[in-house]
Amino acid sequence: MRVRRRGLMLGAAAGALLAACTAPLPLDAPPVSELPAPVPDWIALRVGEADDGRRVELPVGDSIAVAVRVPSAAGLGWIVVGQPPVLVQTGRYSAPVWPPGAPGSAALPTPLWQVFVFEARRVGEGELAFELDGAAGASRARRLGIRVAVVPAR
Repeated sequence: MRVRRRGLMLGAAAGALLAACTAPLPLDAPPVSELPAPVPDWIALRVGEADDGRRVELPVGDSIAVAVRVPSAAGLGWIVVGQPPVLVQTGRYSAPVWPPGAPGSAALPTPLWQVFVFEARRVGEGELAFELDGAAGASRARRLGIRVAVVPAR
């Protein structure tokens, strides 16, 4: 009897959790396309696709966040394909998430943003390079390159 009751309670809890995950967006929520990238507040240098080909400077010990939008097509996401030895990747964030059935979403929940965080460890320069993974069938892969010059700490 006790085991059956626990099973029912666990089933009810799982059902409530699943319902919360698939709940529709509230009517007063901002449009999904306007939700901001989940960049931690403590990161001062933030770059994205608009900065492709740009050169940025970063003091030793500081961090850079590269925020890229994820296309709604299933199976696509950004990957790091080039990282200079003067930088160390210290984090990766994906959010917010499109709930199933949201306008423009795939059938399954999909992240809207990917954020890659790197810390400058020593003076030097190199390119952070990213490609859109899963676009192998495309005639030309999407690529993003940002030249990072790590300078002495101020």
